[in-house]
Amino acid sequence: MSKTKREFGEGPIYSISNYIFWFLSGNFYFCLLNIPLLFTLLALISNGGVLMPPWFASIVILCCIPIGPAATALLSVMGKLIREKDINITKDFFKAYKTNFFQSLFFWILEMLIIGILFIDTRFFISKGYPQIITSFIFIIIIFIFLISLYVYPIISRFYLSWNDILKTATYYSIKKIHITLLNFASFLAVGFLFFKVSNFVLLFMASTICYLLMFYQQKILIEIQDNLKKVTKNIQE
Repeated sequence: MSKTKREFGEGPIYSISNYIFWFLSGNFYFCLLNIPLLFTLLALISNGGVLMPPWFASIVILCCIPIGPAATALLSVMGKLIREKDINITKDFFKAYKTNFFQSLFFWILEMLIIGILFIDTRFFISKGYPQIITSFIFIIIIFIFLISLYVYPIISRFYLSWNDILKTATYYSIKKIHITLLNFASFLAVGFLFFKVSNFVLLFMASTICYLLMFYQQKILIEIQDNLKKVTKNIQE
């Protein structure tokens, strides 16, 4: 094999170029499937921070619905990239999107409903002057639900499990592997900080980076789940 072949065929330049392409493409497909949400966010930004009418909040919520399936598909391809170091980004992304659509959509809508109800409750309790400990407790529940969800979608992206088993497994590992749970949460904070405080350029890689970090942190957990499943079933996605 020639030096040029090694440099551009299997060397670091080739590998880095591939990863940049995969991250950009994955982020693009994620945004493509969330175009309505992007338009609503642009409307908010162009409005200069002025409060929008109450009905606009309903539109934002509806536009958030596609996030769950799109994020699960992106988690799937990032997980495959970590395992195999190579992916067909377009084929793998949309295959995962189709395969996991209904389960991811169910859990995402359920999560939005529960968090939305709890958030409305906090507004009510605050307006009525209830003790702060009650609202603080509700906020803790909201955060805990969010942290569990950071396991739910990686599990959906990797395994064919019943909806009940997905929820139980996600809850179990979110508590058992608390250090991974904190790393998952830190990923959102770190990428969000870079986006809002450093450069908007991060937006080009934002979704892909978060999904890659989540799958990277959870790779040993997913292997453990896979080993347990192999003993009783073959419910593992390729």
